Amino acid sequence: MTSGHPGRPLWEALAPTAPALDGFDGDARTDVVIVGAGMLGLSLALHLREAGMGATVLEADTVGAGASGRNTGFVVPSLRTAIGPEEVRKRMGQAGEALNTLVGGSATLVFDLARRHAIDCAAERTGWLQPAHTAAMARILDLRAREWRARGRPVEMLDAAETARRSGLTGYQGALFDPEGGQIDPLAFTRGLACAARRLGAKIHERARVTGLAAENGGWVATTRHGRIIADRAFLATNALGAGIDGPVAASLVPVVIHQIATQRLDAALRARVLPAGAPVADTRRHTFAVRWAPDGRLVSGGLVAPGSGALERAGRFFARRLARFFPDAGPLVAEFAWSGTIAKTIDDLPRFFELAPGFDAAVGCNGRGVALTTALGHAIARRYAGATEFPLPVSAPRPIPGRSLARHGQALWLKWSGLRDWLDTRLT
Repeated sequence: MTSGHPGRPLWEALAPTAPALDGFDGDARTDVVIVGAGMLGLSLALHLREAGMGATVLEADTVGAGASGRNTGFVVPSLRTAIGPEEVRKRMGQAGEALNTLVGGSATLVFDLARRHAIDCAAERTGWLQPAHTAAMARILDLRAREWRARGRPVEMLDAAETARRSGLTGYQGALFDPEGGQIDPLAFTRGLACAARRLGAKIHERARVTGLAAENGGWVATTRHGRIIADRAFLATNALGAGIDGPVAASLVPVVIHQIATQRLDAALRARVLPAGAPVADTRRHTFAVRWAPDGRLVSGGLVAPGSGALERAGRFFARRLARFFPDAGPLVAEFAWSGTIAKTIDDLPRFFELAPGFDAAVGCNGRGVALTTALGHAIARRYAGATEFPLPVSAPRPIPGRSLARHGQALWLKWSGLRDWLDTRLT
């Protein structure tokens, strides 16, 4: 069952108080105007200021109100399982190694930012654990570990016994362990980025919805209900939520709604048996089983549920039962918090950098790797705007996904199919 806080992310109860930010009123001038105050937009603003450039962020709601403050808080320095470093190079050529470098260093950047700017976000660099639910997936993960080690990263493949010891989970064939990953409170981290960017001189305005972006006199003008920002460049950092100001970006991705739950607080003794090493877990099932400890002693998990009425209530029941199956000695579990967020899915699971017009850009498509990847992309984009020649992504125009509406509404069928395949996989293994 779900009780307590339906719709409210756990992180709102745990994160330090939000910074006091003003709305926007009047006209102003800046180097770069950024639409969206999530991790991407705020990382970009912070790193622009470090490079000596002016940055103004306009947020329609509040800092971290979107996916940045509603995800699980995993810090994962990799792309999705199907795309290892060699696959990136295969798809992008030698230029793909720049993306591999960015991805491989993304967790380090997150934890370094938290330390350097004293961001109180419950940062735990305990590593990241990806168990393999079949022998075939164990072989793929072993290949991924070897590909990363060839690039100087300390990724290792654990056997089944060590996987069980570190996770408290049995039945897996082994696991990839990345010691550079970990977990944070994502809303606290996002708010901390906003505070750090402001201290460096960035302007951040909440409840300042952008109603129009237009080229003017060689630059860009962002219009809100109460004023205008005139800038040399404009950047769209709304990711899956969109802003109503650029339809082609929305048409180039599939928004996927992910539900999360947090259980009641659990006995401290349980931590000796459940995720005893402290590393967050996300396995290789099609419908991924993901779980972590929250700072206040709750288990946090989530994934997809069929769309429709009562989705939060159904998510609470389903994921609480799922956790109980994986950790039968945890006792009865209740979803005291249940909430949802939207991720941006691209057709090939790779991120995109779009030039929408000269001086107007956007980036989308972190595909569930948002904490580390968006933070790192913000840094890379700031370097590009400051004059760096190397950039980890191709610069392209958005292309609509064929059959996008079918992809958006096919989630219920996919869930049934993936659940059956996952069940068969484990039985066969």
